[in-house]
Formats: sequence, C-alpha cells, structure tokens
Amino acid sequence: MPHRDTVRRCSCRLRRIAEERIRVVLKDWPEYAGARLEGFKPKSIGQSNAHVALCENPRGSYFFTGQFSRGKTHLMIAQYRNLALAGDRCILRSARDLMEELRKAEAPADSNREAFISPVLQMVNLAPAGHLFIDDIEKAGARSEFRAEMIFDLLDTIKRRQLGITVTSNLPLRDLAPKLGDAATARLHRLCREIML
Repeated sequence: MPHRDTVRRCSCRLRRIAEERIRVVLKDWPEYAGARLEGFKPKSIGQSNAHVALCENPRGSYFFTGQFSRGKTHLMIAQYRNLALAGDRCILRSARDLMEELRKAEAPADSNREAFISPVLQMVNLAPAGHLFIDDIEKAGARSEFRAEMIFDLLDTIKRRQLGITVTSNLPLRDLAPKLGDAATARLHRLCREIML
C-alpha cells in the first residue's frame, strides 16, 4: 500500500500537469483565462441552458451553436478546464489546427521528415477514455473527399469508442452538411446534444 505522502504528491503532480495543459490551451485563447463553470453568469436563455447541461453532465458531448460572441468558446473552455482538473484526458483544437494535424499525420515519412504522430489520433484510437474539443468546426471544411473522410473517420471512431466530444460552430448542425459532408454532420448529430446560444 502506498504511503499517504506518496499519494498526495501524486495527486499534486497530476494537478500541476492539468494546470500546465490549461496554460498551453490559453496561449491560443488568452481571452478565456477566466472561463470556469463555477461562477459563470449566463446572459441569455441559451447560455443558461448550456451552463445547466454542463453542470449536470460535465463529461457530456455538446454542440454549441450560435452567432459570434454568444459564449460558445467560453463555455467549451470552461468544460475543458473542468475535465482537465478532474484528471480526464482531453485535447482542444481549433478546426484549422485539427485539420493541419490530421493532414500531417497522413503524410508519409521520408528521408527529410519523420512520421508525425498526432496527439488527437493517439487519444481517439488508443486511450481508454478522452474528450476532444473542436472550436469553429465549420472552418474544417471538407473541400475534398479525403478531408471529408478524415473528419468522418475521426467522428466515427469517437462514437464507436464512446469518447466525449464538444464542438462549437457559428452554424447550426442542420446547416453544416455543405461544409463537413452529410456523413460527418449526421455523425455529429448522433454524438452531441445541440445547444443554441
């Protein structure tokens, strides 16, 4: 049986790791440094609905939609912070960064470049649990069959493995098909609870 101090140090170390991951995320989204579920003051019915859902089921999968500046990213980062501090494995990406990461992972290694290992694909394919956060998914744009298949495969694996996903978009799910493809949009519809902010 581990010594009591060992357990305490271990939990402190895990918290420091989670706090460092949050700091890394906030480098890309510094305006959301104060994003937290506790103390969040909803300014609309949509924000209130999202806040209640997140408080009741912080590990749930959500699709936050609404016009610019409605609190979608704020609530997503608050959920990310909540899960990271609880010790859950989670990754947050903008849609553009996610597509770049997936593209790099698909490119074959050559004499000038080692194979790129995608943290997102590692989590989605291998981790026993995890939650992927994607900001502004409409910007992923399935401009080719290959991109449409990459997005669908990622979402399908998340569904099959029963992982969590939270997504933001300026567009409602029903309007995403021209951007992501019908199959990926249908998969998102099955994965997430859509909340209009």
